[in-house]
Amino acid sequence: METYLARPKLRSEAHRSGLRQQFELHLKDWLRLSLDEITKSMVVQRHGSMAAKPSSANHTLKYFRTVWNHARRVHDLPESPTMAIEWYAEQPNGWIIEDLNAWGEAVDELYNPIHRVFYELFLFTGFRKTEALTLEWKNVQEDHIHLPMTKNGRSFDLPISQVHHEILATLRGLHHQWVFPSPKSPSGHLKGPQRMQWSIHSHRRTFATVAMEAGILEEIVLSLPI
Repeated sequence: METYLARPKLRSEAHRSGLRQQFELHLKDWLRLSLDEITKSMVVQRHGSMAAKPSSANHTLKYFRTVWNHARRVHDLPESPTMAIEWYAEQPNGWIIEDLNAWGEAVDELYNPIHRVFYELFLFTGFRKTEALTLEWKNVQEDHIHLPMTKNGRSFDLPISQVHHEILATLRGLHHQWVFPSPKSPSGHLKGPQRMQWSIHSHRRTFATVAMEAGILEEIVLSLPI
């Protein structure tokens, strides 16, 4: 665990403290073991012992899986024993956008086309609100979007595909500098999009969740300060 937590590219201090807290609260007896001593039956039993709090059970063992997968990069380990777990179903709580069809219909109904593109790009990048609002065309490259400065205090390049360019296509030519321009704003860029029933953070968490499930490199997803 300590090796994983010492990574300079770890998602955020909140992620670091959250993982440490879950390990010390629910997996403390495992901290003295080497990873190859932890078996499928052990993780299944521990997950089951936390059945009264299914969300906590899922998150704790997924934290463990993250640490295991990081260790696999430098150690000869098999697939994480969490593969044997039957994950608990969790009730939607706004953490992520559960119904993307409903989301798409809501976006299409937005009056301002710039706001529509904002939410589409937002869902496909996981950027922070300010990072998206202040995005400049000079930082939109063919294969990546460059963020000169993130909240973590460092720059970041997000790989992009043709889908991202198609999303942005309708905005090209509207302004020489800002991707999301606003003639009413003193800064020249949009100050905030029309509000939807899904929060800004729900969009970002949805991106992170789907990206990880799709197998996008963990380094890329965790570099975004979700």
